[in-house]
Amino acid sequence: MRGAGRPVGARDSVRAVSASAGTVFGVAPTIGRSGGMGESPDGAATPELRARTEGLPTGAAAVQPIGGGLPLLVMGLVVISWGLGPPISKLLTAPPMVSAFIRFGMSTPFLLLVLALRGRWLSRRVFFQTALPGLSFGINMVFVFAAVQEVTISVMSVMMALQPAMLLALVGPIFGDRVSVRQIVFTLIGVAGAAGVIMGAGGEFRASGFGLFLTAMSVLTFTVYFVLTRMARSTSAVDPIEWMAGINFWSFVAAVLPTLLLVTPSQFFEFGGLDWLWIVIVAFVTGVFGHVLMTWCHGHIEVARSSLYVLAMHIVAVGTAWLIHGEPVTPMQFGGGAVVLFSVAMVIRTPAGSRSEPGTQGKRR
Repeated sequence: MRGAGRPVGARDSVRAVSASAGTVFGVAPTIGRSGGMGESPDGAATPELRARTEGLPTGAAAVQPIGGGLPLLVMGLVVISWGLGPPISKLLTAPPMVSAFIRFGMSTPFLLLVLALRGRWLSRRVFFQTALPGLSFGINMVFVFAAVQEVTISVMSVMMALQPAMLLALVGPIFGDRVSVRQIVFTLIGVAGAAGVIMGAGGEFRASGFGLFLTAMSVLTFTVYFVLTRMARSTSAVDPIEWMAGINFWSFVAAVLPTLLLVTPSQFFEFGGLDWLWIVIVAFVTGVFGHVLMTWCHGHIEVARSSLYVLAMHIVAVGTAWLIHGEPVTPMQFGGGAVVLFSVAMVIRTPAGSRSEPGTQGKRR
């Protein structure tokens, strides 16, 4: 009989994301529906089921490779959209906390409306599952806006560029990834290249002890958001739009209290004119579009790789700042950008298989 002998609850655990471009925008997955419990449509066991039956880490097996360059193409769109964020945000003339409040106040109902138009709603499971990463993301924005009052953007950007190195220490215990020496070396080289891109601007480096603390907390809270989103994407089928709707709701909740405490009513009237255009770009291009695509990427690219690829956003940010703000691009920035791209290319060329392979743990016993 079909499904006989399989673990109870396998149907919910094996709804892998369909390997098609439509899945990027949350089209309902086919695996786990037409193929029965724990089977793909052709009757073969899914990677998730193989991981559970053979004792492998669930998160490792849940990354679903897709043929062709679709994951890298989507990752490239993430890099571009996230890279546009800093130079566009610099155009805002309103107080930062007001901008953050309005940003989440716009994106949250929009994502809920998109879900409703698709005949879906924010499920209770996703609602509670997104609470911690969503609050982390919202608190991250608060730390960022507070930190820029104490440190220069260059100092903050350099510390943010250290995130991939931090994630390398987590991918093994949390996700079951095997990080090769090649990945470690080129990640560290990429971090150094990103620092060169940032410091090459020749801006002032100013920081207080409290400012460095705030900056470190902003990096930590974004890492928590990044890791928890990747964990959720690894252990179950997650609709990217539904996930980001939950993230934005909780981020908005996290932004409400600081706004009420730190912002005066008169400061809201400072928001107007072209600020509305810039906040729409930040909320929907960098925010909704970029983060929905990144949520999809978490299911198809190992976190040790994707976190390195994100370093390329600093190149996009520098280039956009040159076009919009007339900020000069120095030879040091060119060199740092080349180092980042070279490191990313080397990690892309790293052969797959740095993850636990089916049956390897059983053979070691």
